[in-house]
Amino acid sequence: MAKCSLLAGCALLCLVVEVGAGAWTLPQKKLWGKVTYFQQTTNEWYVASPQFIDGQVVSTGQRAHYNFNGQYESKALFAEGFYGVSDRFDVAVQIPYFDQSFADETRSDPVADAGLSDMRLFAKFRLVDKPVLFSLKTGVKMPTGEFKNEDGLIPVGEGQWDYDFVAQLGRSFWPLPLYANVDVGYRVRTKNDEIDRDPGDEWFLNAELGYNITRKLMLMGKYELLRSDPSIEFGSIVNRSQIKRIAFLMPVLLYAIDERTAVEAALRISLNGRNYPAGQQFILGVSSSIG
Repeated sequence: MAKCSLLAGCALLCLVVEVGAGAWTLPQKKLWGKVTYFQQTTNEWYVASPQFIDGQVVSTGQRAHYNFNGQYESKALFAEGFYGVSDRFDVAVQIPYFDQSFADETRSDPVADAGLSDMRLFAKFRLVDKPVLFSLKTGVKMPTGEFKNEDGLIPVGEGQWDYDFVAQLGRSFWPLPLYANVDVGYRVRTKNDEIDRDPGDEWFLNAELGYNITRKLMLMGKYELLRSDPSIEFGSIVNRSQIKRIAFLMPVLLYAIDERTAVEAALRISLNGRNYPAGQQFILGVSSSIG
């Protein structure tokens, strides 16, 4: 097995671009699709465990530069679609493509990998309409992306199955052009048999507030939080250095081209974390619907 590197727990593969419109579901036989581009370049991360960086002791969770002038770059493209089986039941699929690399002064060439990542399938059930919308969403991540067990490399696939269970609460404040939504979820992460490693389950929270500035222009604010358990390696060894923590604040501007199509631009800003790249992420998306 390849030994752990400082990037081992920093991959953004577990960071799922939002699928669907919160607790709301589609009308029956309506198809909604979205393509999202994501990019991040950073020379900082939230440290996974106490260590020496640039000659100083850096504590867990502290934001610091990568050693040896390291720089991490990630580009991704997410294609996703939702279909309204009924007015209360949606199914969805998400297919990501990743292109990521890491370079520092100790390497003659960057460590890089690119390709299709793990596919995700979702189902959403809207159970309650008043006084707030309440939906349950379940999801499964299949290890369809290529997993490479190479030292220092962030592979495009994670090599194990994940299962999501999400409670979603949403409310429109009409006649005010305002809505709010909160997702609270738990992700069961199964063992990667190839490296005898269980990456540890995760809790996550996504909260958002949206306001229509004009009929075509919407401003949204989102807060995202993720907390993981430690990994279990070789059957019983608890590796706390693989615990992940991240919190993001994300302003989003969405413009409706017409009744079916919209474009959006977002800036995801890291607030704090552990074992994660720090800095800003730029996101651009286009969505449309038929039916």
